[in-house]
Amino acid sequence: MASTEELQWPLAAYRRRQHEGVGAKWRPVRPCAYGWPQGIATQRCVGAKKDVIRQRRAPRTHLHAEMVKKRRDPTRSPKRELEEALRALQAGDLQAVEQLMQREHETPVPEDWQRRYCDGARAYWDQFYRERTVNFFKDRHYLREEFAELMPAHVLADPKRWVDELESGPEVIDLKKAALETKTVLLELGCAVGNGLIPMLRANPDLFGVGCDLSAEAVGLLRSKDEYRCGRCFAFPSDITKGADQPTAEHRALEEQLPAGSVDFATLLFVLSAIDPEQHSQTLQRILSVLKPGGMVMVRDYGRGDLAQLRFGAGHWMGGDRYVRGDGTLAVFLTDSGLRETFEAVGFVSLSCEYKRNEVVNRGTGVVMPRVWVQGTFQRPA
Repeated sequence: MASTEELQWPLAAYRRRQHEGVGAKWRPVRPCAYGWPQGIATQRCVGAKKDVIRQRRAPRTHLHAEMVKKRRDPTRSPKRELEEALRALQAGDLQAVEQLMQREHETPVPEDWQRRYCDGARAYWDQFYRERTVNFFKDRHYLREEFAELMPAHVLADPKRWVDELESGPEVIDLKKAALETKTVLLELGCAVGNGLIPMLRANPDLFGVGCDLSAEAVGLLRSKDEYRCGRCFAFPSDITKGADQPTAEHRALEEQLPAGSVDFATLLFVLSAIDPEQHSQTLQRILSVLKPGGMVMVRDYGRGDLAQLRFGAGHWMGGDRYVRGDGTLAVFLTDSGLRETFEAVGFVSLSCEYKRNEVVNRGTGVVMPRVWVQGTFQRPA
């Protein structure tokens, strides 16, 4: 029987089955530095006789059986897709790269599963943030250089200069209306846990930040940060592909939280790649409506031919340049021409749109990994 101290929440040990089936053993599990074990979300329920920990399992994917098999297989399979992609990219063999993206002789993910991934994206992203909390993404300090329109002159002169963390201030709800009317308003769509929004607020004290994300789990993690209570930030869960028909009572439509023509700048950082391309146009129309005349949208996302696209193995391809990760989240790889056409079709003016190429070095293995982003700035006509 566990002691009273062991059952203290959230530092307590809890018990779960090591393997499924009759006669399975129970073992204590303690949280590690990165939170509780992946795939398990826990909730303490106090019963009449003992404490019971309920397990909330991750939503299933069509790759579930294959992933279970890999976990049980003691032999590590070679990463052939990654090796082929690296060879083609490092050699500059464009024909080999294109052949890898064509996915010849490969069957796409079944249609019913594709629909499930697109329609049920919220559940997969909620699970993603339950497992990884705030530890997965790094703060995007590079935005100071990439999005110069958002930065004051002293930061542009030295983008890598140190900036202080945000200090707690008055409750943001009291300031929201006044801030939208008097400050430069930055809307980050798909704000996640604030890795883009908070660094930009640190660098520019004249910004008021509004963030929204499909995942209520991510928004909750952002709200729990000390820097969120700086009096210059407001975040809410929202499905930006929809209007009034939001997925839960907690979610709010973009138009409900922001008056028409109230936003100076908006950012889409690796967001369009997580949305079904069929919903891109209606999403951009919704963003256009809350921008001021002359307001800008800055985009940075995965480009077609990126290493992340080439390394996908069999069973992840959904057709075209659409893929699904092992955790059920979407990955769409964009082209500069396609991105420009989509924005211009809904009424934006393209100021810039191009590929950004970079090489990332794995310090542990020394492997050089070529990356491709697509980046653009688009403006609502004055």
